[in-house]
Amino acid sequence: DIVTKAINADDDEVLLTIAQKLGSFADLVGGTEHAACLLPILEKIVSCVEEVVVAQAACDALVEIIPKLPTDVVEDKCVGMIRRILEGYYEADNRMLSSCFAQTAGRSKVLGHYSSLLHFLSHCSRLFRLAESDDEVPLVRAAAVQQLVELAKLVGPDLKLELCLLLTSLVSDNQRVVRAACVAPLVELGRMITDPNEFNVSVRPCIDKLANDGIRDTRRALAASIADLQQVACAVGGSSRSLHQIFLSLLEDNEVETRRVATSQILSFCLASPEDVRTGILLPQLLEHLTMEREEPVRAELVRCSVGLLQSIGRQDSLPLVQHILGFLNDTSSQSKQYVFEHFSELVTLIPATDVQLTLLPSLLRLWQDKNWRVRLGVVQSVPFLFPNLPETCARETVLPANLAWLRDPSWYVRECACRTLARLLRTFPGLCKDALNGLGQKAAAAAAAAATGGVTLSAASAAPNNTALSVNPANPSAATATTNINAATNQQSATDATSGSLNPSNSPGNSPMNPVNVITAQAAAGGLKALATDSNYHLRQIYITVVQTIWGPGIPDEAPYSATGDAPGMGICLPGVQNAFAVVGTKSSSNTVPAYCQPSPQVPAGHLSTCASQLLRLAADDVVANVRICAAQALQLISGALDKKFIQKEVIPTLKKVADNDSDADVKYYAQESLAVFTAL
Repeated sequence: DIVTKAINADDDEVLLTIAQKLGSFADLVGGTEHAACLLPILEKIVSCVEEVVVAQAACDALVEIIPKLPTDVVEDKCVGMIRRILEGYYEADNRMLSSCFAQTAGRSKVLGHYSSLLHFLSHCSRLFRLAESDDEVPLVRAAAVQQLVELAKLVGPDLKLELCLLLTSLVSDNQRVVRAACVAPLVELGRMITDPNEFNVSVRPCIDKLANDGIRDTRRALAASIADLQQVACAVGGSSRSLHQIFLSLLEDNEVETRRVATSQILSFCLASPEDVRTGILLPQLLEHLTMEREEPVRAELVRCSVGLLQSIGRQDSLPLVQHILGFLNDTSSQSKQYVFEHFSELVTLIPATDVQLTLLPSLLRLWQDKNWRVRLGVVQSVPFLFPNLPETCARETVLPANLAWLRDPSWYVRECACRTLARLLRTFPGLCKDALNGLGQKAAAAAAAAATGGVTLSAASAAPNNTALSVNPANPSAATATTNINAATNQQSATDATSGSLNPSNSPGNSPMNPVNVITAQAAAGGLKALATDSNYHLRQIYITVVQTIWGPGIPDEAPYSATGDAPGMGICLPGVQNAFAVVGTKSSSNTVPAYCQPSPQVPAGHLSTCASQLLRLAADDVVANVRICAAQALQLISGALDKKFIQKEVIPTLKKVADNDSDADVKYYAQESLAVFTAL
């Protein structure tokens, strides 16, 4: 009654809600024996409502109800209902009811009732044999073709002959949407075939026809399923039936999106291919495509899929591929670089240790000039993977100055990550602690800056990507006068006083042989961490606090996984390791416990800690910015386990009491009291 009134009133919203709910009504109306009473209601909605969304919801409800009906009800009522709607031949209804065909035909076939199956095939024949004219209804036919997949799964090999004849005709259809829809049923047809000769006669010609189709939509649909077709082809006839030539032609397609879709299938296609095809044909061709491809979306997909392939091939075969992938660090596309960073930890384990210092490290450090902050974040997050293969002299002269400069990056994400990278550097090389805190001195810092940034003005990427190797030779100075990518970030940083004078006019590129990156690196290396503690920019004072709590806290927090697409769920949220560190400092075992999601802190001389702790106390008591005072009070909590008890009683507790009693900001008082409670409990 409600449905009838809603149809008469054209109340589509009510009908949509009813149709969406009826699929789950079978149990509410008495279960299997009485679920058929819902069919007339759904038939009325499908037949009488013009709104496509409502009719689709009704068809979805039918698909949900039909499996719950007895077989005799399916034969007596469902097939008749579908026939009545089809005789009306509403385009939308036909398209959506295709989803019900497989359910009715499959249920009948299982129990030996062929009438609905024959009706389905006759209906498909009626749809597919229509006159070839543009005013036909291709979407209806395409929907029916797509439903052949489910029907083939339900009915099985008995449908093989009819499906073969149907697809052989449809791959030459004049409607591109119909030809594109043939790919998925073609995969199912291939899975039914076990005889190689039968595959050559029935399936392979259809694949060849689709591969040579002049419409990109058809080739794109084939590219999306080429890995499944390769699996079917090789299962039937091995290497002799391999579709690698078709796949390679799709990788060279003149339409960018087709190439991108084909590229996304590289991993699955290679895994589905025999060993001789994979190593003898596909991998060499993949190296060529990594070098020659010029479209950014395709290059990014090439990198992503190539990295995924590395774990599935031998080390000897993977090394040339790794070198080409790492060559994308010089690519013009930020997305390609980001995919390299996403899998950097896997890549670095596959290259010789001797190449790390000579080739990979210089190329990586130069990328800090990139204007994309996600690329710079990738650099800072990836460098620690190189530490085990670096000598201490290289770390002191190259990595440490660069790391101190990263602490002044315009992006907060990069600065915060640089704090953890510096802690990991000191954990690997404890002897660098003095230079990190006090700086290298002006003369040594200038030389270190040149070493850390390549010594000349470099663009983050050349005009054309060099993907054949990781070159460490700087670009020709006469050709390297273009503005570096970091200039935009440097200008922004200067405008917002992010470096508080670290870029002054006398050191601008026009008055100095060093570029702006060298200036930042030299000044950061000369001043060390202590310069951050007194910087006029409060962001940098906060970074100093973060560095201290990371070095002397309970542990170094693990990094969130790098995401090339920027959808990491942890972005902008306190890392789990930091949260666990605060939980640990409240326990009596905090001095010996490494929190979950953390790595052990570096073992550095205790004398440096008292200096840094005194700076934290000064910031907590006297800084003009309330957020800095709060961060300093929290940092004191985290380093409480490393402080000497005498220093705590003489310096820390009196200062925190003073802040808790006299500070003008209520939030500062709260965190000072919280830290004070931790220290008094020690």
